[in-house]
Amino acid sequence: MNKLKFYPSLIILTGVLGLLILSFQKFQTQIDLSNLIWIALLYYLLLTAITHKISNSGLPKDNKTFIIRTYSAIGIRFIFSIFPLIIYLIFSPERQLSFAVVYLFLYFFYTAFEIYFLVVNLRPDLKK
Repeated sequence: MNKLKFYPSLIILTGVLGLLILSFQKFQTQIDLSNLIWIALLYYLLLTAITHKISNSGLPKDNKTFIIRTYSAIGIRFIFSIFPLIIYLIFSPERQLSFAVVYLFLYFFYTAFEIYFLVVNLRPDLKK
């Protein structure tokens, strides 16, 4: 199996999620989804690219370095994901629950996406 290309797949995932958010905003009139979700989508795109670069930088080195960098990337992702949500919930006057739920779904989608790429791209190395 060829190694999948991470960055083109990340752009495709972001496009699909953007279309889902847009269709949700157009067809779901009972729930008012904040326009901040578009900023959150871009934020997760950049955060995923950065944490993937950190994780991938440990691949050419030994296994211990790779594991340390991967765990560091997971910690960075968690911290940089939870703080904007906490700031939003504390300082935003409207405090929309729908924004918080979609924000957390974005977190899980992008985290699962990055873990999937790590597992798929490391699997051929296990056969060696």
